[in-house]
Amino acid sequence: MQNIPHFAALKHKDYALAWGASGLGGASAWTFLIASQWFVLDRSDQSSMVGWFTFASMIPFLIASPLGGLLADRIERKKLTIYTQILGIITVGFAALLSMLEILELWHLCLLAFVAGSCRTTQEASIVSLITNLVPRGDLLNAITLNSATRHGSRVIGMSILIISGISQSITFGTSEFLLGSMVFGAGSVILMLKVRKTSTGEITSGNNPFRGIWEGINYIYARRVVAIFIILVAFHCALAMSFDSILPGFTKDRLSSVNETVLAILVVSFGIGSAGGTFLLAGVRNERHKGLLLLSMGVLSGLSPLLLGFSFNISMAFIATLVMGATESIFMALTSTYVQLVTPDRLRGRVTSLYILHAGGIMAFANLGYGYLADLYNAPNVLIITGLLFFIFFTGISSTDPILKSVYKGKDVSELAS
Repeated sequence: MQNIPHFAALKHKDYALAWGASGLGGASAWTFLIASQWFVLDRSDQSSMVGWFTFASMIPFLIASPLGGLLADRIERKKLTIYTQILGIITVGFAALLSMLEILELWHLCLLAFVAGSCRTTQEASIVSLITNLVPRGDLLNAITLNSATRHGSRVIGMSILIISGISQSITFGTSEFLLGSMVFGAGSVILMLKVRKTSTGEITSGNNPFRGIWEGINYIYARRVVAIFIILVAFHCALAMSFDSILPGFTKDRLSSVNETVLAILVVSFGIGSAGGTFLLAGVRNERHKGLLLLSMGVLSGLSPLLLGFSFNISMAFIATLVMGATESIFMALTSTYVQLVTPDRLRGRVTSLYILHAGGIMAFANLGYGYLADLYNAPNVLIITGLLFFIFFTGISSTDPILKSVYKGKDVSELAS
């Protein structure tokens, strides 16, 4: 498999181990998130309440990511990934205990989701910064896209188990069982990360002042237009095209007449399959012009694919829609992440990565909260259709006017644009 161009980065043993650890860590996070979302919807019957839980799990990407990025440049990145994963396991374990005692409440989940989200955002900054140092530059796009595939595709692992439990007459999985499963995935991630030998640490030039250290990363992003334009794209993409987590449970219940988590899990798996498949195809792309054209086409399709889901009236249509959404959105995010990594020096990589995550996850936190309330008022399909159209209009507008993006679409090396 390592001789296939799409898996080129896996020939590097440390990367292969970190890749597996990232996938299991993602499976742990998604299993916790989806099982908790359905628990909240089942208890409250309101998308707005799911929005609050999703907000609690994603707001750390806004609050904690700058500090997480600073830590990823101060602390050895492999160790930081392991420490935060262990803390995440403990957090989910506490939620599982409350569930087994039948005293789990929404506010418990929100508080624990905030802690778990803080761990996750720090892991994202540390592991992306680490894997960038585990492969040569020629395999960087392949490494980042494969890691992106595991991040999104890892939804499939835990959700496949949920689907099996939903259609089986002899197996029953509840919230407690899925929280325990999340812990198992997290433990597997730690075991693989412990086997990584390569060490990676950034560089802080601002002494012991954490605020100056964070400011270095912020200044780097906004003082370099080639980085800023991709950060802006990510912000709008996550706000308008990707913030559907809080309304998807209600969509399956109201539009698709779902009575349990099974249909929700099917759509999550579909999105994960699309993400994994799309990023797998991207992993074999090395031509700069092809990358640019993919960025353009995936941006356009990222705006149109939510419309397909919004107009879906049965599971088959919704499955195809989420499949397309997963493929287009994950390729778009993988490409923007790669372009940012290519022009970022290693000493700042943790902080710049965390700020990339801040613009993505932080905005998604508020968007999911707002869309949860809008879905209760105007129905989830309408929210999907309107936000998708808004991103399509924004993306086509900026793509036709911004000189940096037009150069990227023509195949210009992003490193040359940054110099």
